[in-house]
Amino acid sequence: MPSKNSSSPLKLIVVGLGLIGPRHAEQIQLNPDAELIGFVDPSPKAGVIAKRFKVPLYESLLQLLDSGLKPDAAYVCTPNSLHIKVAMELASNGIHMLIEKPLSTNLQEAVLLKNYAVSKGVKILVGHHRRFNPYILIAKENLERLGQVVAIDGVWTLKKNDTYFKQVEWRNLKSQGGGAIMINLVHDLDLLQYLLGPITKVYADYLPKNRAAASTADQVDEGCVCTLSFQSGAKGTFIVSDNVISPFNFEMGTGENPIVPKVESTTDGIFYRIFGTNGTMTIPNLKLYNQGYLENEGKEKGWYEIIQCEELSIGEDIEGIPFALQLSHFLKMMKDEEAPKCTVDDGISVLLVVEAIVESLETGPQTVKSVDSIS
Repeated sequence: MPSKNSSSPLKLIVVGLGLIGPRHAEQIQLNPDAELIGFVDPSPKAGVIAKRFKVPLYESLLQLLDSGLKPDAAYVCTPNSLHIKVAMELASNGIHMLIEKPLSTNLQEAVLLKNYAVSKGVKILVGHHRRFNPYILIAKENLERLGQVVAIDGVWTLKKNDTYFKQVEWRNLKSQGGGAIMINLVHDLDLLQYLLGPITKVYADYLPKNRAAASTADQVDEGCVCTLSFQSGAKGTFIVSDNVISPFNFEMGTGENPIVPKVESTTDGIFYRIFGTNGTMTIPNLKLYNQGYLENEGKEKGWYEIIQCEELSIGEDIEGIPFALQLSHFLKMMKDEEAPKCTVDDGISVLLVVEAIVESLETGPQTVKSVDSIS
């Protein structure tokens, strides 16, 4: 276990070298308070990545531990369906961890991990890294200026190419955590709850399937349309699709992901519109719309006044910043300097919303269970 007052770098490993693992590895090697000491991944391509980072590679966590390496913490970046299996093995060895989203593809297993980690004194940060994105941080800081939030309109729509689905089989299977709902919508559900509080009711309907695929009951979805009710009283709509040509998504709007080009227009790429009694905010262009009070004319705020627009400032290049901020927080969390900003309960809460959406797709409107009701 790392010491609270330790000044030496904390030793980290990355388990899983798919799309996200190497991005985390880059940030670890850039941070002077962290040391990347090993990779775990049995796939043939992992060797090439390990050579690039000049880090030893192991086929299993057991092999790594048997080698004598003693990591303080691990990043769990395996396929979704393997998150809990790997996390339980890490916890049994007293290793803290950051688990990539979604926390699990199985709610009961997520609860078991939560309780087991507590019994082992192991700390867990769920990897909803977009909570650390500067666009989201600035938006959250300014939400109170909207007054009472009444509604939100959200969208995540783009087209994933065929190569993405051919690279690994699990992306094609619902049972293994594939599909736009579990891979992509889960990001936005976490952000919506981070910004506006718990989602309590959902109603969802599938979008048509247009991607060529083998006919199977386990075939992944291509997206859905959702209506959402929040505990605060706010309402929302959300469209998610991974098979349409569109610039309206988090990646193209923020430029966060280096493999997805950022749109240049400030209006293209908008993925959230948040409506309040005192104003409306659009994200990621961070425009805050309001109507000033014309005291000299004795007019009340309303439809006959000119809309004013304030643009909130942000740096131009944020690539890598969310992961860097997340890592910095993770290191402080392990030293007991900060409490986790995305807890296991937060990860379970998102899974409960996903569960309600999946049930709603088959049977109609659903009430979202609380974390306390299943823990």
